[in-house]
Amino acid sequence: MSEKILQLKCLSDVKKIIKDIQIYRARPVMKGQHPTLYPDRLEGKYRTVKGVRVCDYELCADEKWVIPNENMGLSFSATWDNLQFVYGMFKKRAKKKPVDIHWVLSEADIPKGLKFVADKDNSGHYFLAVTERMLVDQLVRKLEMVSFRMSVIKDGGRALW
Repeated sequence: MSEKILQLKCLSDVKKIIKDIQIYRARPVMKGQHPTLYPDRLEGKYRTVKGVRVCDYELCADEKWVIPNENMGLSFSATWDNLQFVYGMFKKRAKKKPVDIHWVLSEADIPKGLKFVADKDNSGHYFLAVTERMLVDQLVRKLEMVSFRMSVIKDGGRALW
């Protein structure tokens, strides 16, 4: 069994490897917070149901079911420019708190019923959309599964700004 050791001699070697990774999806998250679920919030535009923001997914009136909608979902960036833009907006709200960048390869094993969908209005932005009707509890479990597959760049906000 032979293992290949890769030696990187210059920055262009690193850029080539990053390009070969293909497509990633990334999102900034305040240090210590969950990468796919939000803290409880009882009121306002960013109100949550079991960690799912009501503005991210289309929910039934009873808020027990999630309706499929490819124009809604958890936000992810697929380009460096979009990630920098999102981080800029995020930085204003975070008030100098450290931000980690969580990312997953788009080819990762995303649970059945979820899919990355390009935002028609914003190049480089993707939704992790629901493609089949499911209970909010099922969505929460699937978002947790996605988070287990994510890698993190600790304090990655520094690299973006």
